[in-house]
Amino acid sequence: MFTNRLLVVVVALLMLSAGCLGGGGGGSDAADGASGGADGGDGAASQSGDGDAGASSGDELELTDAEQTLRDAGSFTASWTYRGVDERGVESEVRHEFYVDLDGERSLTVLSSTRDGQSDGGSMQQFFADGVTYVQSGPADSPTYFSYEQQTSDPLASALGFSQARVYEANDDLSFEGTETYDGVSVERYELSEASSQLIQAGSAVDAGTGSGNVEVTDFHYTVLVDEDGLSRYESWSYEGETDDGETISGEWEYSLTKVGSTTVDDPEWLAEAEAASEA
Repeated sequence: MFTNRLLVVVVALLMLSAGCLGGGGGGSDAADGASGGADGGDGAASQSGDGDAGASSGDELELTDAEQTLRDAGSFTASWTYRGVDERGVESEVRHEFYVDLDGERSLTVLSSTRDGQSDGGSMQQFFADGVTYVQSGPADSPTYFSYEQQTSDPLASALGFSQARVYEANDDLSFEGTETYDGVSVERYELSEASSQLIQAGSAVDAGTGSGNVEVTDFHYTVLVDEDGLSRYESWSYEGETDDGETISGEWEYSLTKVGSTTVDDPEWLAEAEAASEA
């Protein structure tokens, strides 16, 4: 498990230092309300509990089998967003969105990326329904389309793969910080902030690969919100670091799981163009 945790930091540092992260935006009618989940907006609706009391209360993060729970729920919306600033001051963002109706066998996956607020042409949308996957890719002013048949599409593994809650549950002492409401459900808040942990020490030794030498991670924070069923509903992970040249880099990602059991997936606006392209 520690290897997975280290990999997260290594990848984040390398991508920021190399300036290869780019993403934001995208979406569909199926995604109404998902953006609130990405920034934790609903999570602040109400909160109770004492952060210091959590450590002595014995509350520990306990997670359920997320895949089975979501299959039982029948539908969900998940989003993952990464934002970072590299040593040259370039701001990049990558966003993945998943709108999944397991019962209806329909899904929409959206990938978008930006650099300094401008799309870098890395956007893609993938829609599945009735045994066919339709894909839109490229810049908004000149997208390309293609489609292919497949009996089933199961984006569950991809959507859940962005969550790191199980990794931290197994390796760090997350402190209980009280309860609050997120996406209309009661959740428990757990936090981790230990700059001296093995994770940060390992991250400090990462070679940025840009000629600047190592990156020393100076600040790290992780938060996870877990509902009464043991499902991770929201996670945020952030860090700041400094290169050997004294340049500051930073990064953060947010993961949200919303509209569990109530997500619907409509046809995307570009479906007609994709169908026409497949018949040409």
